[in-house]
Amino acid sequence: MDNSEKIQKQIISAARDKQALQIVGNNTKAFYGCNVSDANLLPLNVADHNGILDYQPTELTINARAGTPLNEIISTLAEQRQMLPFEPPVFDNRATLGGCVASALVGPRRPWTGAVRDYLIGTRILTGDGKEIRLGGKVMKNVAGYDLFRPMAGALGTLGLMLDITLKLLPLPEHEASYSMSMDINSMQQLLRDLRRRSMPVSAASYHQGQLFLRLSGSTTSIDDAANYLPAEMKETTADYWHDLNEHKLSFFDDSTPLYRLVVPTYAPYDTFAGECLADWGGALRWIKTSLSLGEVQKHAADLGGTASAYRNDTQDGDVFSPLPGHLLDLHKRMKMVMDPAGILNPGRLYRDL
Repeated sequence: MDNSEKIQKQIISAARDKQALQIVGNNTKAFYGCNVSDANLLPLNVADHNGILDYQPTELTINARAGTPLNEIISTLAEQRQMLPFEPPVFDNRATLGGCVASALVGPRRPWTGAVRDYLIGTRILTGDGKEIRLGGKVMKNVAGYDLFRPMAGALGTLGLMLDITLKLLPLPEHEASYSMSMDINSMQQLLRDLRRRSMPVSAASYHQGQLFLRLSGSTTSIDDAANYLPAEMKETTADYWHDLNEHKLSFFDDSTPLYRLVVPTYAPYDTFAGECLADWGGALRWIKTSLSLGEVQKHAADLGGTASAYRNDTQDGDVFSPLPGHLLDLHKRMKMVMDPAGILNPGRLYRDL
């Protein structure tokens, strides 16, 4: 369904009245970003603006409206043995393509295949004053000039409302196999180093409470060769773990303890912080449950050479992402001014000053 004209009129009217808008799809990521509870925000629902517009399996590209459910896209791609390379969570099959790109949340495959922005070819957007512009292209050979479409990934709707999005795809692996084994942190890190050095077809690695989970993806021959290199104690296990990890269905995520998301160097130490930790991305993404404040968690992440954000903390006020250096915050503000001069699109959702 094409609701672009209706949405455009709503934005033009809101810009004229200086009415702040809260962009809403299926609301699966309402928890993500700053807690904006301003009663003056007017919801702008884009979930009905949906549908796959153009899918070119031979070109490995797809173009779809922002409100298109991710599960619809994933199932369509699977028929042609193709996939979204960054393995986004679908959150009970309700997540949309627009929310996927706006949040830039990705799954266990991220370190080996890349982030959302790496596969974003282009997008058609409405700016904060209702102008329709296209950033990027629809196929790789037409992407030229400044890649102004990439900042849309992770901007949480603060730079423009995406009407449709074009992504590059990858073929599904011929075969996948998952393994698990109990081991200490040092042994786990050494094994992952060895696998990386030998260019083994690892596509996911997670560690929690002394248990390493590993996924191999590729040809049957490459997986068999890699499996022969794994420790004899490492046993093949179900692939359900990766789905449950990506969708936060594991018991680790069940309670209401504040949950923080740290992105740090892969081999940063594990044992210098108070709190239960579940590691994804081979150790680069760490979910930590702790009663410590966001500031304390962010300081710890900075000491490790990374960043931290409050992923689930209903009591958190103010910014939830690691503070930006002054020059980067200034750049964000200037981009916001150009793309949303009236400041009406999701104000305060990414940072309070944006």
